Amino acid sequence: MIFLNIALAFALPASAAVAPADGLAPALSTSAIVPTYITLAPTVHDYNRFADGGPDANWYIGFNNAWIVKLPSAPAGEFARAFIGARMGRAKTRAIPEKPWTRETIPGKVYMGLSQTPAWTSEQSFFLADTTEIPAEPDPQASVEGAGAAEWLWAEVSMSMVSFTKPNYLIVWSPTNYMTRASSAPILAGADVDESIAGRDARAWNTRSIMGVPPRSSANSLETPINNIMPALALKLVPPGPDEPAVTVSDLSLARAGRRIVARFSAAGEDVSEAWVESSRDRLDWDRVSKRQRRPPYVFSLDKGLPPGLWLRGAASDISGAIGYCEPSMIPYALQP
Repeated sequence: MIFLNIALAFALPASAAVAPADGLAPALSTSAIVPTYITLAPTVHDYNRFADGGPDANWYIGFNNAWIVKLPSAPAGEFARAFIGARMGRAKTRAIPEKPWTRETIPGKVYMGLSQTPAWTSEQSFFLADTTEIPAEPDPQASVEGAGAAEWLWAEVSMSMVSFTKPNYLIVWSPTNYMTRASSAPILAGADVDESIAGRDARAWNTRSIMGVPPRSSANSLETPINNIMPALALKLVPPGPDEPAVTVSDLSLARAGRRIVARFSAAGEDVSEAWVESSRDRLDWDRVSKRQRRPPYVFSLDKGLPPGLWLRGAASDISGAIGYCEPSMIPYALQP
């Protein structure tokens, strides 16, 4: 069963909704902020298997292990931006040889693809996340920074790649050759299939014959059908944004705490989803220097050897992908504690 997960469904008349094959009548979001989500589960919050803890059932995202879903054609509507995403967690860590009491995330990358057939070219493949951006798996014997529940991570794609007349196939995998087992790779979340619809035509598959790239041909790409659990892959469609800034960031302050720099700022807007800190030498090219925080207060402890004279700014985005920035501040040569 396919669901279109959309907020404010009551705001549209029944004639504005397009009924899918299973008879459910979805409606589009009428908010300039709230996106339309297309997933296999009723909502993006139903994917609570594997990636939060407990048995992982070998649902790892790997160099040799890909997950595929077949989503329906996108509903008719006015959209300005499109994103593909996955809910992932339990990124693996290892002890740092020089500091065995400290753990670091095993380096790796996760990619996703979007196509109207179960085959993906390089142009249909998109970087989704570094493993350092994925919540880490806790270790009962050590303290692990960044451990926590799985999160949805998103990559923007061109609206021209989304089909409104054909199915949309999503795939997630890793090009990192070290990520070949659950003990070294992040875990993809899953959602239980309602017993009343279990056993219908497959809408999800596991493919284990890849080698760091998605299937280029649809002939043998759909290897193992999955009928009882739905992989946490989704398509997010964003309506045109408002004329005024959707997210405002202000009140950046910098202080020193030992060798670390503590950056604080505020972010305001509807459905602010994450915030981070960026740095620049010339105020033209900016790089993110902090992890993403997904709830306030937005306070960051930066330990990257950032030198005095470097510019820092706070940034935040909402669930539609709109980003706001504050005025930058220079790290002073005599930073006050």
